[in-house]
Amino acid sequence: MFENLDLSDRGVFLTATTLYGLAAALGLYGILRPKPYPRIGVLPLVAVAFLIQTLALNLRGTVVGGCPLGNPYEVSQFIAWSAALLYFIVGPACRLRLLGFFTAASAATLGLIAALLPAWDYPYTTGRFGGEPWIELHAALAIFSYGVLAILALVSAMFLLQQHGLKHKRHQGIYALLPSVQQLDTIASRLLLTGTICLSAALIFGALFWFENPDRVPVFKLSMTGIVGFGYLLVLLLRLRQQLVTRRHAYATILLFILALLSLWPVQSARHPGSPQAQPDLQQNP
Repeated sequence: MFENLDLSDRGVFLTATTLYGLAAALGLYGILRPKPYPRIGVLPLVAVAFLIQTLALNLRGTVVGGCPLGNPYEVSQFIAWSAALLYFIVGPACRLRLLGFFTAASAATLGLIAALLPAWDYPYTTGRFGGEPWIELHAALAIFSYGVLAILALVSAMFLLQQHGLKHKRHQGIYALLPSVQQLDTIASRLLLTGTICLSAALIFGALFWFENPDRVPVFKLSMTGIVGFGYLLVLLLRLRQQLVTRRHAYATILLFILALLSLWPVQSARHPGSPQAQPDLQQNP
């Protein structure tokens, strides 16, 4: 276990969280002032924070001997990292000026919560995945899909905000910085498809490993992830059939992502060293 090692990477994670917070503060200042939005200032801060967080994840990965996804602290950091990575792909390509602000604010919030709850960073057996590449791919792909779905939730929030502005005939301030509802709706549908595919693939990898090693994967963990995956698949099917669109689609994706985040706590609790389900792993990897 890694409890006796010097986890100095927590300071690196905190530095990244601070920079995300500064980027969010700068973005908020740009929204509130009557001058042009300072995208050029937000982007470099998010970029530096992303690089520092990447370094911290690499440091933690070296300590735990694999992909750092063994406790809620690491999962929170990985989701924030994934969302920031996707921001660099989605933001410039779709010209979403405010996505940097929303991404930075979300990453800072996740990082701050993780920092304020040290119990989340509990020790666990190194090499948790036992050298199994498929189950490690399952875990990384599942959390990466959560990053896609986090961006989807942010775009959906932007959609609802812009729709509110149009309804009340508000065209100044933050509303002037948002893309059209049509563009936001199109981006949301593409993100939903991408996130659902990634999460479904992760579930398939996890299920295949579970069939071969039922004693090494907690059924509760796989079930909770499956419920979230089924929810997104259902929303995608309803979207394709034009039965869940625009406002209802936005609310559904936001609520589903909240459910996905809430499900992480019991899923990680099932893997905690103190739980009975985790004990076989501890015995296999003393």
